[in-house]
Amino acid sequence: MKDSMSAILSTDPEMTMEARMVAFDNFEQLIENLDNANLMEPLKLWQPLISLLSSEESDLRMMAAWCIGTAVQNNEKSQKMLFSEGGIPPLVDLAISEKETREVRRKAVYALSSALRNYQEAMNEFVDEMKDKGQKNFGIVDAGDMDAVDGIINGMREEASKSA
Repeated sequence: MKDSMSAILSTDPEMTMEARMVAFDNFEQLIENLDNANLMEPLKLWQPLISLLSSEESDLRMMAAWCIGTAVQNNEKSQKMLFSEGGIPPLVDLAISEKETREVRRKAVYALSSALRNYQEAMNEFVDEMKDKGQKNFGIVDAGDMDAVDGIINGMREEASKSA
């Protein structure tokens, strides 16, 4: 996992975007395994991954959001790490940005969907971020209420699908 992240972050001019994308694909496959996703914390891979959400390259932003969504899906330990490392605000930014590509927005929504379910602290931060950014004020949302979470996420998916 560290080798994949090193390749993704490499500033070597010989490291092509295609090679970075292959490394990202490998990273995503590795963190599909819950144990590997939980190794991201001791390997100190959360901050580099979250930092890629602000990459100049839309493909890297998309892959970062996808990997985050994979790592936190049904994984409370990874949800806590994403939250504590400040990952919710940049995901909200990507998900609501009308200037962002459809693919990036959809992966950011996927990551938020996985991050918010059954994790109240992340849901509270999400609700605050949306309100602070002039988006819909959802009020108090129970992260364990799947119908409420689905309603929010489905609305965001619809908005993301309108992007170019």
